[in-house]
Amino acid sequence: MTTAPPVSSYSIASWTTDDVRPPERVEYWMSVVSAATRYRVDPTCSPGTFRGRLLRIGTAAYTLGRASADCAQGHRTAAMASEEPHGNRTLMVTIRGELLVSQDDQQFRIGPGGAFLASSNSRFEAKLDHADIALLTIPGAEMDSRLRPRTRRSASRILDTDRGLGRVLVGILGELFAQRAHLSAAEFDAVCDRLVDLLCMLAAGDDRPETEGGLGEVEAMVRRYLREHATDPGLTGATVARALGWSLRQVQLALQQAGTTPRELIREERLALVHERLRSPVHIVIGELAQICGFSSNSALSTAFRQRYGMSPREFRAQYLLDADDTTVGAVRVHSHARVVSET
Repeated sequence: MTTAPPVSSYSIASWTTDDVRPPERVEYWMSVVSAATRYRVDPTCSPGTFRGRLLRIGTAAYTLGRASADCAQGHRTAAMASEEPHGNRTLMVTIRGELLVSQDDQQFRIGPGGAFLASSNSRFEAKLDHADIALLTIPGAEMDSRLRPRTRRSASRILDTDRGLGRVLVGILGELFAQRAHLSAAEFDAVCDRLVDLLCMLAAGDDRPETEGGLGEVEAMVRRYLREHATDPGLTGATVARALGWSLRQVQLALQQAGTTPRELIREERLALVHERLRSPVHIVIGELAQICGFSSNSALSTAFRQRYGMSPREFRAQYLLDADDTTVGAVRVHSHARVVSET
């Protein structure tokens, strides 16, 4: 049986049915896709005429794929969904053809210029009709940390990628594919982090509260300021308010509308920075990292990081390095007549 290589520090692999005998293409394609994407895929046209291609780029944090097939149906059962870590989301962008998706008793037809944001927490089906699609798998925590609770429930599943911010997002996805051979794991993850920022803005739409005093604008500027100054050890709600020319009460009210507080948001931005730097190939002592990212001590960082990510910074880095080492340990088995092509 064909198996896909584990997602490592940074891996690029692709598969095609072009070099597989027509009668065996369906079996080959099913085994490849199920191993690479955790979806079960069944071609819906004649096995002798079926053709499919899959490109996958991945790290321990994000996976970016591009799949094309003449006609195929993929699905993830409730049992499969329960095994998915961290409540991942999958952004599915139609490049060519048509994608028909079904989730939570709803059906959506997505053509070029559109995208679908799928949750892995429930049963899911997708049908490809001579389609070419891009798929970005995102840890749920990365989106949840950027969206207020109310927005998470109301965020749009259907996204317009034909114009505006959606088109910018798809353009960046295209550049990731084009530059994949020239990126490191840290660089790939950094771009994906920015993509998640754009995706959350696109999914939330104009969701800022229309309240007296422009609290929505205050919130947006506070978030931007905190992201730019997260490493400042003296950062507080009061210093932010003073720097932006507002009262502390205005800042507190704006963030209260978003379901958070200045202290919580400062901690979240600092933890996101630590999380990113722990994935860097440059080794930094945890104590130094705590100081660089604005934490008062190593223990303060470790406690906050464990509450946010379920493990200590040292455990996270060890797991990240272990995932990278899996590439040299894991064996890739392929049919004697099929080949796995690494594209450049």
